Amino acid sequence: MNKNNKLDSLIKSAMDDSANDIKASRDIFNDAWNKKEQGVTNMNYFKIKNIKRAALITACCAAFSIVGVFTISPEVRAATQEVFRTIFIPDESGNIVERSEDEKVPVAFGVVPITDENKEDMERRIGFKINLPEKIGNYSYEKIEDYVMEPGVTIMADGVKYKDSGEVSNKLEKAIDDEKTFDELSKEYKITMMTSSTYADNQGHKFQLTLFKYNENCPKQLEDDEKEININDIKCRISQGTNVKYNVKENSDGEGVTDLENKPTAVDERYDMEWNYDGVSYCLYIGNDSSHVDAAIQFAEDYIKILKQS
Repeated sequence: MNKNNKLDSLIKSAMDDSANDIKASRDIFNDAWNKKEQGVTNMNYFKIKNIKRAALITACCAAFSIVGVFTISPEVRAATQEVFRTIFIPDESGNIVERSEDEKVPVAFGVVPITDENKEDMERRIGFKINLPEKIGNYSYEKIEDYVMEPGVTIMADGVKYKDSGEVSNKLEKAIDDEKTFDELSKEYKITMMTSSTYADNQGHKFQLTLFKYNENCPKQLEDDEKEININDIKCRISQGTNVKYNVKENSDGEGVTDLENKPTAVDERYDMEWNYDGVSYCLYIGNDSSHVDAAIQFAEDYIKILKQS
């Protein structure tokens, strides 16, 4: 598996709706809220600010899964400086392997809600017009109780050593609004900004739609687990992969963080659809039920009509 395909796999693994339900702000847009029976065990690779909705999405489907932040006091650090921490992550084949804290992982912060006041600035920084309407066919923004989960923006850094993830995550939180910090991080890491929203109908279907700037380095050849369909003259890929779920724990700042230092709680199947249009990449997370693929195709057809009319 080449580097881009590995990244693609990591990204998708972080995109399930588990990673899509917490910061009313994936795990900042987490399924933890609408899957209360599963609790926080379903949150994925993101830092969840104040246990709100933290959105995680993908780039290549290009984004990156994200890692939790762990803060250790100077006293504890001094007492444990001889301890070598390890983390558990999927390898190129999807097997869970133990790696050192020097392993490079994607780190993200989000989701920051899109408002009338910040939308223009977010679009300028993300590089395209954000087209995530309230209704797409029979689908509307997901609601959790009476709260409507409107679109938000996530920022991610790729290639961060796990031991540096806390520091980088704090900088990402600042960089999402501060261009100077953004430029400084961009000199050291590959930075991606993306926007997403989750849509649901009254038939039990729920899909997370993520948009990010098209990456020319993304894989162009079909993999064995992919098939291609044509929707309104746009080639769309449907893929089957695995989704890794971790427990979440609270750090000293009261933030929910992904517990990569312990083995995942589950490894499930996942289905995604991806396409590119007018310089933007689109990733549709379908879920772990293959019977929802046909409904996802219909959702994509309705959405692509909206894109072409814009």
